[in-house]
Amino acid sequence: MTILSRFLLTDRVAIVQGAGSGMGKSVARALGEAGADVVLAGINVYDKSKTIEDLEAVAAHIRAAGRKALAVSVDVRESQQVADMVEKTLSSFGRIDILVNAAGGAFAAPALDISDNGWDAVLRENLKSAFICCKAVGKVMVSQKRGSIINFASMAGRASSAGNAHYGAAKAGIINMTQSLAEEWGPHNVRVNALAPGTIKSEGWVRVQAQWVGRKEADVAKGIALGRLGIPDDVAGVAVFLASDASEYITGQTINVNGGERGYYS
Repeated sequence: MTILSRFLLTDRVAIVQGAGSGMGKSVARALGEAGADVVLAGINVYDKSKTIEDLEAVAAHIRAAGRKALAVSVDVRESQQVADMVEKTLSSFGRIDILVNAAGGAFAAPALDISDNGWDAVLRENLKSAFICCKAVGKVMVSQKRGSIINFASMAGRASSAGNAHYGAAKAGIINMTQSLAEEWGPHNVRVNALAPGTIKSEGWVRVQAQWVGRKEADVAKGIALGRLGIPDDVAGVAVFLASDASEYITGQTINVNGGERGYYS
């Protein structure tokens, strides 16, 4: 096996939740381009009317690359819906090799203004959804004695940021959960890692950015060593690496994808 072949995902089966937009969309497309068949899962909590259309558009891209794709509208915050998604995947493809938990979201708010409902909503959308999917797919992977799970954390989970207490807590939880699951499932050859993106110019960043006064893109870029904001494809390449055999001795890790960011995450 050559080194380049170890990065290929030929005939692997992946589930990407949060695949309709942003980083999840880029990761799903990249996995398909690397050779995987992909189940595209999620709902758009901000515009539910677009959900299945968004997923089907990504599915079309993957099919054009010669791979199979299945779009599933599912609320990954609900255990039964996730269980149904797993069954659909097994029925269609027979196994699950890769899980990417990319769904998430937040709103910017000072801690004193965060309601109980707001706090619960952010932890449910980011942390609980990832755990539900890890648990459901983890059962399959443990039985298979093989699998790679990639959770989306954030630089907000590694360092403080004003107005981000709820989101930062959720993402810090994902980092710790990733380490715990890696330890539990490592003996079964199931790897669990996380990505910690910095400032990535995606739909979510634009939406949250609009809530803040003075945080212009050029100002943010000044605090990044590479001098620019990231784009979703910057994250997708790292996800493909973690999904592939090229990273088969890596587990329990959180990889920063932040361009050398300082400033808001210092």
